[in-house]
Amino acid sequence: MTEPEATPPVGASGVLGRAIELIELVAAENNGLGVREAARLSGVDRSAVSRIMSQLEKSGYVEQDQIRKLYFPGPKLFSLASTLVEHDSLWKAAEPFLNELVQRFNETCYLSVRVRDELVFRGKVDCNHTIKYVIELGKPFPCTSGAAGTAILSGMSEDASNQILNKGFAQYTELSFSSTKEYQEQLRIDRNLGYSYSPGRWVKGGSGVASPYFNAAGECVGSITLSCPSDRLAGISITEAGAAVRDAAHGLSRRLGYLGDWDGWSAVA
Repeated sequence: MTEPEATPPVGASGVLGRAIELIELVAAENNGLGVREAARLSGVDRSAVSRIMSQLEKSGYVEQDQIRKLYFPGPKLFSLASTLVEHDSLWKAAEPFLNELVQRFNETCYLSVRVRDELVFRGKVDCNHTIKYVIELGKPFPCTSGAAGTAILSGMSEDASNQILNKGFAQYTELSFSSTKEYQEQLRIDRNLGYSYSPGRWVKGGSGVASPYFNAAGECVGSITLSCPSDRLAGISITEAGAAVRDAAHGLSRRLGYLGDWDGWSAVA
């Protein structure tokens, strides 16, 4: 009697898990992904990668450049992404404010969300400069990262932000905060200003101005950030950019149902 074939596990080592991982790799690579590189990054055998990619191509999730033999996101994947964006009410609310900032300053603006003690950049509106300050979307970063994270911390109560700072934080560049006390003092200043400025504390040569936004319950749920190479931000008034980003964050907060006063707006964790 012939033994029935075992069903492949649905997980990181199963066919489905491998297919999902390969789709994610293709989506993250701007310049196309070859089978050899996909095998190296995923740890999956090259022949298996080739078979899975062929099936994904037939399904429309990836497509292959026949000259360079590189894989790119396919129409089905773009359609899926577009559908998700259409259902993203936060992005719908935020996008007009980011568009206004980019039109005014011609620098890339990001929307980030707070996820417990981390932040995730959810969406962006690009400037038209060739050189941009690029931040990976969808990846979690510590809330102690750059202007976006500092703005979120400033939108939290002192007790809540201190809990995060007391866990420790990295010094990314020579301009990074060197102590918890220094960070706390800057947060007190930022709470009064309504925005945070990073002159390259997270990425050397990359600067940002950010402001927190709040939901209907008065909770700081993320930040809006204007970011650019530091040499270009030197030509922009930080006070002017900070006020504009703060106004955008206030507008988004109102759209999300926040009805509180802006004085003492960091009272809710």
